[in-house]
Amino acid sequence: MTAEPTDPRLAAAERALKAGAYDQAIEAYEAALEGAPANLAALRGIAQAYRYFNRNDRIAELFARAAKAAPKDGEIQAGYVEALIANSEIGKARQIAEQALAAHPDLLQLQLLLAHTDMIRGDQDAARAVFWDCLEKHPDAADCTLHLADIAPDGELERLNTALQPMWAKRDEQSDWDAATLGYAYGKAAERQKDFGKAWEGFSFGARKKRSSVRFDETTYARTHDLHRRTFARGTPSPHEADRPGEGHIFIVSLPRSGTTLVEQILDAHEKVEAIGERSLVYDAVTHWTNTYGPDPVQLFSSEAVAGARSFYTQAVRELVEGADTAIVDKSITNYLFLGFLRTILPGARFLHTARHPLDTAVSCFTTLFFGGNEWTYDLSEMGRNIRRHQQLMTHWIGQWPDDILTVSYEALVADPEPVIRNMISFCGLSWDPACLEFYSSRRPVMTASLHQVRQPIYSSAMGRAENYQSHLAPLIAAMGRRAADPNWHKAARPK
Repeated sequence: MTAEPTDPRLAAAERALKAGAYDQAIEAYEAALEGAPANLAALRGIAQAYRYFNRNDRIAELFARAAKAAPKDGEIQAGYVEALIANSEIGKARQIAEQALAAHPDLLQLQLLLAHTDMIRGDQDAARAVFWDCLEKHPDAADCTLHLADIAPDGELERLNTALQPMWAKRDEQSDWDAATLGYAYGKAAERQKDFGKAWEGFSFGARKKRSSVRFDETTYARTHDLHRRTFARGTPSPHEADRPGEGHIFIVSLPRSGTTLVEQILDAHEKVEAIGERSLVYDAVTHWTNTYGPDPVQLFSSEAVAGARSFYTQAVRELVEGADTAIVDKSITNYLFLGFLRTILPGARFLHTARHPLDTAVSCFTTLFFGGNEWTYDLSEMGRNIRRHQQLMTHWIGQWPDDILTVSYEALVADPEPVIRNMISFCGLSWDPACLEFYSSRRPVMTASLHQVRQPIYSSAMGRAENYQSHLAPLIAAMGRRAADPNWHKAARPK
């Protein structure tokens, strides 16, 4: 392992990180890494801070520099592989992982990361074999149990239970991350066996451990929602509206676990569509817009500012997409927050708003251990209030631009896929492609928590999932309010 030098800047960075001052933390970590690029503690800290801004590209750059400075350090190499995966560079991640494993064949983290790339590429059997092998050698490897709880066939669940029991008995002795991972694995395994009492015990334990290790400033989150609603109010000017420069851009806007990856996979199956996944490009464009042309609101909405923000975003996107006539799907999970900005700089863009029963969405979020972000999903009350904020903001956007936003009901899509898919394709201005009905055959890498589900044909087993945990959801429903818990809330949002 690389020796960690004593550096007051590192101590300052860690204090800022714990306080949630991510900009300050990044500045201090960057300074510390200038003199010691392979400082593992600084790399891990700055990665946590950059994930808050969805800057996986910068994390990959820093780990690339560290890997060059410490080519024999297995943990640095593993961190580099993890950063590449998060930045959707799957081929390169596999190459680095295989090279590093040749030098460090017993390093568990590298083995798991290589198996994770198998899952992303859709090779579940190869990944499962690695996870079982690693679990045999490392009986306390919680990461293995979490993946196996997702992809192991029913016939292997009893074997998984046997592996989980001794780990679960010592759950309070583990680090917060391992304990959280174990909790979600225990919950998923129990849920698959219809033991919903044990499942909730596992999920709740995992969520508490995860929530204790992340910072979520709900006040700032609420202010951000309100800022976007006020900034892009009715009558927001959009220069070059008639030119429709946003045609060919499709944005998926919703909460996590509401069907966004399913819709993305369906669209990406079209021969004239390419999905770029979840990236920081929209956030970067907003930051560029405000830093370059703000804070004067008149200047922000000038032709120069809008064109500058548009150019910043579209140039970044085109670097990722080969065909000039290809429609581009961006499903970054914060797109719903920035819809007003996107509609302003890209009139003519299409917005697909996925809507799933709010309680099912909430339960699916609460029972998912996210790699980064979505810190509001680990507490039922916080989650309830945030779902209500999401609905209020989406109601605002739909009221302003009803012709540019199509709400796609997850339940309708599952119940009768073809008419819903045809309507989506038509709304996006695309010709019909029957490949969209067989989206699950695609071999494109899938990075989100839904990577296993979207490899299958559409199924209905996730509908009504909240009913299994109804007795535990009182804090969630109280925080949401009756209106936000209504599965038809989005229908009332559309102007008559």
